[in-house]
Amino acid sequence: MVGIKGLIGRIFGNSGNALEEQQSSGDARIGQLKREFMEHPSKGLTPAKLYQILEAAEQGDLKAQHELFEDMEEKDPQIAADLGKRRQLAAELEWQIAAPDNATPAEQRATDHAVEVFSGLDVEDLIIEMGSGIGHGWANLELPWARDGALRYVEQPEWRPHSWFRLNPEDQNELRLRDASAIGAELWPLGWVQHRHRAKAGYVARAGLHRVLAWPYLFQNYALGDLAELLELYGLPIRIGRYPSGASEKDKATLLRAVVGLGHNAAGIIPDSMRINFQDAADGKADMFLAMLGWCERAKARAILGGTLTSGTSGDSNTNALGNVHERSQMSLIRSDARQYASTINRDILWPMAALNFGIEDRRRAPRFFLDTGEADDLKLLAETLPTFVGMGAKIPVWWLHEKSRIPQAGEKDAVLMSTPAMTGVSALKRGLGAGVVALKADTGTAATDQAMLDAAIEAIGAEALDAQARELLAPVLERLKDAGDQDPAKLLGWLAETYPTEDGGQLEERLARLLWAAQMWGTLNGDA
Repeated sequence: MVGIKGLIGRIFGNSGNALEEQQSSGDARIGQLKREFMEHPSKGLTPAKLYQILEAAEQGDLKAQHELFEDMEEKDPQIAADLGKRRQLAAELEWQIAAPDNATPAEQRATDHAVEVFSGLDVEDLIIEMGSGIGHGWANLELPWARDGALRYVEQPEWRPHSWFRLNPEDQNELRLRDASAIGAELWPLGWVQHRHRAKAGYVARAGLHRVLAWPYLFQNYALGDLAELLELYGLPIRIGRYPSGASEKDKATLLRAVVGLGHNAAGIIPDSMRINFQDAADGKADMFLAMLGWCERAKARAILGGTLTSGTSGDSNTNALGNVHERSQMSLIRSDARQYASTINRDILWPMAALNFGIEDRRRAPRFFLDTGEADDLKLLAETLPTFVGMGAKIPVWWLHEKSRIPQAGEKDAVLMSTPAMTGVSALKRGLGAGVVALKADTGTAATDQAMLDAAIEAIGAEALDAQARELLAPVLERLKDAGDQDPAKLLGWLAETYPTEDGGQLEERLARLLWAAQMWGTLNGDA
């Protein structure tokens, strides 16, 4: 245990008791955070109040800013939908953990252990909770550690509210847990997944995308309130009550209640001596308010998804091509998000596990987590074009094909798909030469015609390719017969029976036919036929 503590102190610094308990549970001064309720600063939000909240955050008091951000995402359907889409698109990507290049046995064991641990976690939940950092600029999840014999591993990280944290007054990039002190409690190393999401540049307090969204959110609320008031004032006809001269104050109050009640209840009673007249509703225009609402919606969609056509805020009808452009822009954001999630997981989860369990102190040699953002190329196109390039002499590595096709490379113990027996000899030439080979095998009756067809067939497939195929097929036969001049088919069939004892007579005859056919073609190519 002394060795472990020494390793932790040397690599990660003072970790407190992070391996034994969670910081938010072990300190009574911090435990009170779990009993706090949100104050909902969005209530009665004005430009002046919003400015004060944002300014206080820059000075270290993050509580009101991040409670406002939570309100925005909860109350605004557009923000909730677009941010939810962006988080979900990253969360549904397939995750992988890879060993470093030229991994040592210890590094490979660390990788295998990490894969086993992550197979037991809900990685999708982890990514979604880290994705709250897109709007807030950061997200902190507390790490619960457990043991399996001598091995230490993390259990499901637990998301902590942003309002639990404040900035260190001496460092605008250091987050601390709020406690009774003026500067907060330092976060324990090994105790937290501290994700910083760079949706925009800036210090921690200003890095969140919600700071951009706060002003459209506020303006939209004003426009929506004004529109509602317009509908209330001008959507109903004006009611005018008339009372007789000499009416008492009580009669006037009765008439006023009836006039007001008719606006909402469409029913009421008044004395027979009184009258209510209905005038045409005033002609109020809602266009300016709707324009403001539309601008706010589009501004939020652009900030979150990089465009409007993947958000449902555009009214354009003929936007298919432009929509594809916006979708590519959206996917570039998702790829950036995925890389940022992976970087945090590598630093705060995989490296600590590798260091504690396998003594891997160099972060670059720890297992690497990543989300697969690649898309498979057209498999049909690959299958059709690769043989052409290979035939032209291109040296294409196997790993490149696996990467492009997104087909994983089989391990030593994996069962693999097997191809059908390779097509050689007569059957291959039939497919490659088509009608020319069929005509070549037919009895045409004239040697000149046969030779012309043979020349045409050789030209169609290419002399060099056919020569290479024949040489490969005939190599074992030539080796067998290089010291003997006897090429009797019966003896060749006997040799084939010895070489391929599992084949029956029909298969041996077919193999012999292919050999003889290849010999004829090879002799023709080399001037021996």
